[in-house]
Amino acid sequence: MIFLSVIIPAYNEEKRLPKTLKKVRDYLDHQNYTYEVYVVDDGSKDRTWEVTKDLIKDWSNFKVISYTPNRGKGFAVKTGMLTAKGEWRLLMDADSSTDISEIEELFNFANLKSQSPNSKQIPNTNDQKYEIIIGSRYLKKDSIKIKQPLGRRIMSRMGNWLIRIVLGIRAVDTQCGFKLFSAKAANEIFPLQTIDRWGFDMEILAIARKYGYEIKEVAVDWYDAEGSQVKKGVVWKTLRELMIIKWNLLTGKYS
Repeated sequence: MIFLSVIIPAYNEEKRLPKTLKKVRDYLDHQNYTYEVYVVDDGSKDRTWEVTKDLIKDWSNFKVISYTPNRGKGFAVKTGMLTAKGEWRLLMDADSSTDISEIEELFNFANLKSQSPNSKQIPNTNDQKYEIIIGSRYLKKDSIKIKQPLGRRIMSRMGNWLIRIVLGIRAVDTQCGFKLFSAKAANEIFPLQTIDRWGFDMEILAIARKYGYEIKEVAVDWYDAEGSQVKKGVVWKTLRELMIIKWNLLTGKYS
């Protein structure tokens, strides 16, 4: 039985992805639990698929899913989450803006009591356990090690504030690309996801809240990475998706 699945969505990541995969492999090979890694190539126009296949050809725990055309990060994450077999499923970004080792901070709050014997290797001293634990850049002042440009920081904070107001999600950082789900939570939430692009983070958290999941937000170290795939127009598209999610909640779309 696989304990941890790592899902890495990738679009035009031929340059940054190899370094991330090597770091992920080096870390996980030193852990006392079974794992698998899924790279989901979201219709890349560069050599992401070829570079990844060549790199992982002898890595039995690594797999790549590739399709065309590009569908969006949300679709890639959903594909990976519902393909994965792990008892816990981690979303992390291809640029490794949050290092894989930060999963230890998330596991410290995970509901491991009913999990496989592998989980006994993971320390967990907190009384309250969770099925969904998300990384946050904003809980601690020193979490952000390399900052984004000022304009993107302002838009990020304003966006998170608006998400909390409209959807009632308490997390101060819904968009951080480092989130951990139990298999139970992933299998219940992701089939209901309808947003394929950048707004998927807030949608899955809204669905989780609707179905009674408590979401634990944990501070993680975060580094802004050069070569971001986020385009200027994505802000307005994400605001539109926010309104769609609110409408879906009001009309019972997620029932």
